[in-house]
Amino acid sequence: MTAVSDPLSATVVLDGEIDIATAPAIRRFLMAAISGGNVHLAVDMSGVTFIDASGIGVLVAAANRAREAGGSLSLLAPSRQVQRLLDLLHLDAILPAAQRPAGPVVAGSAA
Repeated sequence: MTAVSDPLSATVVLDGEIDIATAPAIRRFLMAAISGGNVHLAVDMSGVTFIDASGIGVLVAAANRAREAGGSLSLLAPSRQVQRLLDLLHLDAILPAAQRPAGPVVAGSAA
């Protein structure tokens, strides 16, 4: 994973599957970005093909940590499958959708 960010915000690009096997690494990555000062995160979900409860838990925990730090976490372009799960769980207030920012990108792989 590589990180490129401005002082307060970054875009995190995830792809593949976010499940019990990949969730711990993604959690560490997101929490490190927030702890490093990137309190406004946009998570690009366009390449995520599957997400389970552990993946949802990671996103919710990161969103809560970002809010505690005075920031936010939003999702960019979740796939239809991911959006369906978010809708079923009524997580749109905690994990809101966002427009694609023009800012720097933090790249990571869920697969």
